[in-house]
Amino acid sequence: MMERRTLPPHVLVSGRLPPPTDGMSRVTALVLDRLRERGTSIVEVADLSPGWNGGGLRYHVLKAMKVLSTMGRIASGRLSGGEAQRDRRLYMPVDAGWGTLYTAAIAGTARLFGYERVLHHHSFATITRPTWRMRLLTQVAGPDCTHVMLCPAMQMRFQKTYPAARTCMTMSNAIFTPPAAQPRPSVDGPLRIGHLSNLCDDKGLDTVFTLLRALQVEGIDAKLVLAGPGLKQGDNAQIAGGLIAFDGTVDYRGPVGGADKEAFYRDIDVFVFPTRYRNEAQPLVLFEAMAAGVPVLAYDRGCIGSDIPRGGLVPQGSDFVKAALPVLTRWATDRDALAMAAEQALTRARVAHEAAEAGFEAVLDRIAGPLPTPAAALRPKRRAVG
Repeated sequence: MMERRTLPPHVLVSGRLPPPTDGMSRVTALVLDRLRERGTSIVEVADLSPGWNGGGLRYHVLKAMKVLSTMGRIASGRLSGGEAQRDRRLYMPVDAGWGTLYTAAIAGTARLFGYERVLHHHSFATITRPTWRMRLLTQVAGPDCTHVMLCPAMQMRFQKTYPAARTCMTMSNAIFTPPAAQPRPSVDGPLRIGHLSNLCDDKGLDTVFTLLRALQVEGIDAKLVLAGPGLKQGDNAQIAGGLIAFDGTVDYRGPVGGADKEAFYRDIDVFVFPTRYRNEAQPLVLFEAMAAGVPVLAYDRGCIGSDIPRGGLVPQGSDFVKAALPVLTRWATDRDALAMAAEQALTRARVAHEAAEAGFEAVLDRIAGPLPTPAAALRPKRRAVG
């Protein structure tokens, strides 16, 4: 009898790819690149991006057409493939809001036609406010579907909220931020407080100005380095007002990226993130700050509690300025303590990045199967004597 040849799995990566570039599309592109680098599977792409984020009739018409096309490819691939396509798999990020129904349609079709399924979640929105759409997705995707979360806390809360999601694993956004090789040298002068985000009150814009004023009242020599775009006209007005009111102690750099973003982290001593955003998940800026050796002070929301050192956490519902003021006062007057906090931040970034790499490899194994064991690692079997 002829020996059956083992064929590589056929993986369909279905989701939004850049453009536009956001956290979800970056992760999907990274997964796609790593799967191709592995070379152990046949990788097929179904890009669901209409080319921009948003809504409206045109957006949803284009998105629905792409979703229907992908469902057709899943069905035809299974029905016409026969033995040559027996091991077929789907990887897909989960859309938010009404887009969850698009994810459910594709995941349900993949389940119907025998695909193994891995769904990657990037938002806390359906945990902080459970929805029937996510409940439907977890049921349609099936009990053998793997759901990828950002951190263990997110996994625990998601499975408690949606018990149909029986199989979960985690992969952190720290995968994007390799840490610096050496701690930052300490510098003298004003305590430089940094804040980078889509600038608005939900992310703490009003709080960072209040914090700077409180430091000045305490007689602390401090300056605020602010970066990112104002989300709305009122946010830009608040930034302009702060520049006038604080007269030279606020350095606003606008949207930053690449070398400008590296310079931002290089030019600050501590990063503050008093976010009140109810759907906050796992902000990349916190990993970026720690990877640059910058200690972080942040509200405990989403995955933040498990991502940064405990000394930098401010409980939800408490007064951020009141909690942060003694810490910042100490760091402003004791630069050795600030240097120790910076070293702790860098250590946490290294641990987080290593864990993220391990989690990423585990996700890739679940999507496309584990890498083959190198021949040199296989120990030869002993031959029986006699």
